[in-house]
Amino acid sequence: MYVPTPTQRASQPTTGPWWLLIGPGFAALIGLFLLTVIYRFDGESPLQIDLGISSQSLLLNGVVAYVVAAALAFPAGLLLGGRFPTSVTVPALVFMLLGVVLVAFMPSSGLLLVGRVLNGLGAGAVLGVTVALIRRLQAGRGVAAGVMAGLGVLALVIAPVLGGLLSDATGFRVVFIVAALFVFVALVVAGILGIVALAKPKPLPYAGPSVSETPQRH
Repeated sequence: MYVPTPTQRASQPTTGPWWLLIGPGFAALIGLFLLTVIYRFDGESPLQIDLGISSQSLLLNGVVAYVVAAALAFPAGLLLGGRFPTSVTVPALVFMLLGVVLVAFMPSSGLLLVGRVLNGLGAGAVLGVTVALIRRLQAGRGVAAGVMAGLGVLALVIAPVLGGLLSDATGFRVVFIVAALFVFVALVVAGILGIVALAKPKPLPYAGPSVSETPQRH
């Protein structure tokens, strides 16, 4: 009698643990928050007033530069983030941190463009990493995408409100100092989770059927 050979297990797509999404996902939400926090719904931006710049200058240096930089960095995060999430997320967060700190402590409007470009590069990269990790999830992909999309829209909408309230009380620079603290927290979290992922034992590769599983005829 012929005993058929067990079919070889189908190769699974390479994917990391789901919790690697926490670091870049949190950073992506911060990046979306920082995109619109320089505006407010009920009047002129405190940043615009304090720096003495026009609405056109705020739009170009504060928003357009941010979006363009993010669009340039997003493909890199999307292509590399699935396989090397920590290696992409950590440098991106460093760029974000430098950009936020630069805006917080800039002496004049001349450095606004530089700070927003650095911030946009980091935000675009971590957003790409977040999308890449969600696409590689084997379960709960739709839920994760929906939650991140909802939180992202919320961050965009709520940023001018919170930023305006905090700016009225303390000045716009404090808004970016607080944002820098959150970026630093995201950096620490991403680094720790990356170290944990590297230390986690890797599954052994499939070595094929054993001798007892080879076809036999009786």
